[in-house]
Amino acid sequence: MTTILIAVLFFLQLLSFYFLIILNTKLAKFKDLEKKQERLMREMDDTISVYLAEMKDENDRLIQELQRVPMTATKTNAVKQVEEIARQKEQEQSPSLIEEESTVDGSTSVDHEPRIYVPKKIVANAYSRQQQPGVKTEAKVVHSAEQLNEARRKEEVKPLTIEQQAIELAKQGKTSEEIAKQLQRGKTEIELLLKFHN
Repeated sequence: MTTILIAVLFFLQLLSFYFLIILNTKLAKFKDLEKKQERLMREMDDTISVYLAEMKDENDRLIQELQRVPMTATKTNAVKQVEEIARQKEQEQSPSLIEEESTVDGSTSVDHEPRIYVPKKIVANAYSRQQQPGVKTEAKVVHSAEQLNEARRKEEVKPLTIEQQAIELAKQGKTSEEIAKQLQRGKTEIELLLKFHN
C-alpha cells in the first residue's frame, strides 16, 4: 500500500513539475514580448526626437539664411517693375479717390508699400539648394509680372505629397537613403513616413 502511495505521490510531483515548466515558459514568452515592445517604443521615441532635432536645425539654418540677406538686396528688378506698375495705376485713379486717401493735413499717405509675394516653389527651390553641400544659395529672379502669375498658376496644380511620393518609391523597391536623396529630405523623416504608413 505504501509503495502505491509513494508511486502516486511521485507521479503527482512529476506532473506538478511539468506544469511549472509550462507556466515558466509562458511567463518567459510574455517577458520577451514586453521587452520587445519596450525596445520598439524606445526606438520610436529616438527616431521621433532625432527627426524633430533635424527639423529644428533645418529651420534654424533657414532663418539664419533669411536674416543674412538684407531686405534691400531681396528686391529684384521684377519687384521694382511691379511697384512701378502699381504707382502708375495709382496715378491713373480718379482725383476723387486720391482726395479720399489724403490725410487730414492734405498730404497723401505713401507709408504703405505693396506686399511682396514670392511663390512657394521658388522658396522651396532656394531652400533645397541651401541643403545641398557645395552649392551657393541664390534667389531666383522673377523677371516680370507675367512669370509671377505663371508661377502662381503652376502652384495651383497640386503634385503628390512627400508621403505619397515616398510610398511610391518604396513600392518600387528603393531604400530609405535613395528616397531621401531623391526627395531631398532627411533620412529619418523618410524612415518615419514609411514606418507610420506600414
